[in-house]
Amino acid sequence: MLYEIIKGSKIAEPKITAIVPVYNVISYIDETIHSLLNQTLKDIEIILVDDGSTDGSFEKIISYGEKYDNICVAKEPNAGPGMARNNGLSIAKGKYISFVDSDDILPERALEIMYEAAEREQVGIVTGISVSFNNSRSWFIGGHFKKGVFKRGRKTLLQNPEMLYTLGPCNKLYRRDVVQDIRFPDSIKVAEDHPFVIEAYLKSNNIYTVDEIIYNYRAREDVGDISLSQIVTADPYTSFKDIVASIKLSDVLFKQYVTNPVALQKIRIDYYDRIIATDIWPAYKGILLNGNAETQTKMFDAFRDLLDSMDFHLFNNLGVFQRLLTFETINRYTFIKEKARSSYLRALRLAYEKLDPGSFNKLLSSDFPKEVRAGEKAAKRNSVKPIYNRLVNRKLGSTISAGFEKIILANWRKLVGVSRNFYARRIAFPFYKLAKKQRKIVFLTNKHDVLSDSFKAVYDELILQKPDYQVVGYLKQPQRTISELLKMYKDIATAEYVFLDDYYRQIYGLKLRKDSEVIQLWHAAGAFKKFGFSSIGYADSNTESFERDAHQNYTKVVVSSSEIVPFYAEAFGVDEKNVLPLGVPRTDRFFNEDYKAYIKTVFEGKYPALKNKKIITYAPTFRGGPGERQQFIMNLNIRRLAEQLGDEYALILKMHPSVVRGVGIPFDLQEFAFNMSGEDINDVLINTDILITDYSSVVFDFSIMEKPVLFYAYDLESYLGERNFYYNFEEFVPGPVVRTNEEVISTIKANDFDLNKVRAFKERFFDDLDGKSAERIVKELIK
Repeated sequence: MLYEIIKGSKIAEPKITAIVPVYNVISYIDETIHSLLNQTLKDIEIILVDDGSTDGSFEKIISYGEKYDNICVAKEPNAGPGMARNNGLSIAKGKYISFVDSDDILPERALEIMYEAAEREQVGIVTGISVSFNNSRSWFIGGHFKKGVFKRGRKTLLQNPEMLYTLGPCNKLYRRDVVQDIRFPDSIKVAEDHPFVIEAYLKSNNIYTVDEIIYNYRAREDVGDISLSQIVTADPYTSFKDIVASIKLSDVLFKQYVTNPVALQKIRIDYYDRIIATDIWPAYKGILLNGNAETQTKMFDAFRDLLDSMDFHLFNNLGVFQRLLTFETINRYTFIKEKARSSYLRALRLAYEKLDPGSFNKLLSSDFPKEVRAGEKAAKRNSVKPIYNRLVNRKLGSTISAGFEKIILANWRKLVGVSRNFYARRIAFPFYKLAKKQRKIVFLTNKHDVLSDSFKAVYDELILQKPDYQVVGYLKQPQRTISELLKMYKDIATAEYVFLDDYYRQIYGLKLRKDSEVIQLWHAAGAFKKFGFSSIGYADSNTESFERDAHQNYTKVVVSSSEIVPFYAEAFGVDEKNVLPLGVPRTDRFFNEDYKAYIKTVFEGKYPALKNKKIITYAPTFRGGPGERQQFIMNLNIRRLAEQLGDEYALILKMHPSVVRGVGIPFDLQEFAFNMSGEDINDVLINTDILITDYSSVVFDFSIMEKPVLFYAYDLESYLGERNFYYNFEEFVPGPVVRTNEEVISTIKANDFDLNKVRAFKERFFDDLDGKSAERIVKELIK
């Protein structure tokens, strides 16, 4: 774009160049310029680029240029703020670049604070706290505050994806060599700054945030005088179209700069989630509620194109997009014009085709499960009638339908004479078994409400190897309606393959069809504590009849090594020939170097206090039966460890999922110890240098990485009476067994570990150390 320098600045080597695009801001430009002229930092160059103003703004900035030597004035035909900033960049001479919108205000010390931080920290970008203001008040920006954007310190985009919530160019200071070759796209006017800032983040790869207010965004109050940032509500379709174009430009940048495939997948998920939730969602609502048939059709077609460009991993990690396409739109279906409904149906069909069982389960757990089911039926039947029926029933819900449903639920036992569970299991299920077996794979678990661990790894392989199978999942849910129960038992009764990862009470005592394969992918690796039939007679055990009901349907059991085949055969009461040492799919990630590198990077950003420390993780198992195990009595003296090891080490606490209480960390020790019970155990292990455990099977997973492990068995004798082991504990474990806190500390200080033992342990309990367990299971078992 051509531009003309009307008046140049006379400052030879400015510390900072502030670039201000100017367009019809006669009411605000004085305040903006004065806030720059009054900065405490000297040697600032100010470039004012007029973007074809017609209200006297150009004449105003000319008068400033004539008065001040450090002001440069340029002019261009109207092309938007992006082009004005580009032209300002072409002129800029400063070591650092700052962008300022022509209606905003900088605090007096803003540029000095950012300049000093940039010089001191030697980073490419400095950010700080921004506030919004109008004529009566000012306030922190909610998204920034909620996501932790203000948190002080060094950052990178991959370590700190919360930086995606500050993609405006104006509350930052850029080193000029980082941005001198980057340009704002000239084809869009909304979200045109996102690709610029994202590329600057990625190219710089070092960001520093100061915890002081360095920028004031003006929220204009005159309805006829809105800023570009407010155009989303005024012209939602233009905004939507530009945002989608911005997404495509940014996506290219991620693929260009991020070489680690795991990190690339995760940052794209974070980016799409942020853009859909904060930018697309407002524009979408505007089009849906106020748009005409043409703009609605274009929007739904654009949604389908966007969805079509996503792989199933990306889409199934975007809960906000799934909600938008399903119940959020179905709840507003009456606003869709008649001619646009077929376009919506096409997008809806593709959305349900790409949903994995975990994502579908999450949608069903929302406040609108019936709308989700209606959308599913509409997609399968390629008809909007199920949506229409749902809306009609909902409208009548306060009268006929609600009253009838209330009678049904209140009088279920009287009407059919049995409970709904009994009806589904004992009456409907045998009937469903008479139907023909289908090319269907069912995942059943009460451990997780999404696909995770081994289930996730196997599902991903099924998508690659067996795309012709229908895959459904019944994951953890508080309660199912009678219709959902019937659907679940129908799927189980007609499935060719059923996968389990633990006990699953919903099929206790049921006889599944003889020509179905029921495959147990047990959640723990190796064989340590006795379980199943092997544990009968010990304090924490079930009855023989209970174990028989729980395991009677297994046709295959998958384990990690040949050595433990007899143990699992005994525990589940199956023939040894049906216990197959194919590996543990959830451990495959330990062989993925890209994944491990990414997780280490994430932890550095998320827990900066761990940097340059050796990480000790304490991961004990639970104690007692179901009523006792929720609370864990901490026998590890965290304070003593901090006193003796705090200079060199940091401590992570990773409790068993059953434990929900008893793991507090004193306030003064929170720079040494971190409760990461909510983190994925495998991710914690990847970042662990020394593992302290007791009787947990986590030792098998950790042994894959051949790192030191210590066994804090302060209650060994009592635990033997509770569960007992398949092996002699003290001879079996691949690390020192200690009974006291002092022994824990002295063993770590002396580095008294034999990694050859760990290596031998690993090779003993994993037949295949190749990271291909999931691939092998699908190839061997799904014939």
